Amino acid sequence: MAVTIKDIAKRANVATSTVSRVIQDSPKISEATKARVRKEMKALGYEPNYSAQSLANRMTQSLGIIMPEADVSIFQNPFFLESIRGISELSNEKNFTMAIVTGRDDTELLSRVRMMTRANRVDGFIVLYSKPEDPVVDFFHHEKIPYTVIGKPQQYVSETTHVDNDNFQAGKDVVTYLYELGHRRIAYVGADTARTVHKERVRGYQAALGELNLEWDSRYLIGTSFTNDDIAALFQLDTPPTAMIVGDDIVALPLQRTLQQIGVRLPEQCSLISFNNLTLADMMNPPLTSVDIDIFKLGYQAAKSLIEKIQDPKEMTKHIIVPHRIVERASCTRINEERL
Repeated sequence: MAVTIKDIAKRANVATSTVSRVIQDSPKISEATKARVRKEMKALGYEPNYSAQSLANRMTQSLGIIMPEADVSIFQNPFFLESIRGISELSNEKNFTMAIVTGRDDTELLSRVRMMTRANRVDGFIVLYSKPEDPVVDFFHHEKIPYTVIGKPQQYVSETTHVDNDNFQAGKDVVTYLYELGHRRIAYVGADTARTVHKERVRGYQAALGELNLEWDSRYLIGTSFTNDDIAALFQLDTPPTAMIVGDDIVALPLQRTLQQIGVRLPEQCSLISFNNLTLADMMNPPLTSVDIDIFKLGYQAAKSLIEKIQDPKEMTKHIIVPHRIVERASCTRINEERL
């Protein structure tokens, strides 16, 4: 005879409803009770029927992962792959599947999100980016669809569960780090200020310059679409930078190549520090000092928060900050006093 949840409940000395909640991994059940019930499930060889559970609860046991616009560079960016790895880890633990959603622009992306929602293909969404006036977030908010954001939301902030780093503080920290190495002329290159994460880091950079009484020079701030001539012009100034902060490791790779092409030696003539601490940072020449933002944990915590919201719609809104740290490598060095 097949083992039922009644058999499990009797052995664990709990109600059958408690066994059902343990199978659903409900946050309302204590970890001790979950452990006791799971022990009896294992002892009796009980395998939960997740398909039947989903039908009974009108749940799909699936999460939608919202990518930015479907540019080729997005799929080549390890940030998104690593955050999805974190989401996948938690999803597997909770017996959820994932569906990637993207589009060529906001209109196409919103259309696909609407289609998935009407077809009841997922229980909620994780947005892997943050930007102002996002129609997708508008749709989630007005339709009361469970969602979480990786990054600092620009809409419905107090009502949106999100997971982020303190990017403003990270921007300040890299300036302080370079200042302590003796640098006083610090440029910022490759900041995509259309994205909230970069806007916050630049804001922190500018705030730190002010607090350290360092002169702000607008020529020291260069966006993502820089050329060799743009970088060469920096080093033709009467006061060229002795250090550069880079928007992220992906931008640092072509920038490092550009600096070498125009004859700027790293780190002797210019120190370089970036963000994200991707695997490629350790492979660059010289290896790149970078801010580790724990991308895996950003994804993991986003999935955890969303599943908790799906399982309990009354779950409180959460604002989770994942700590960052500077990982020192050979691209930064103490400045020669003569160059000051």
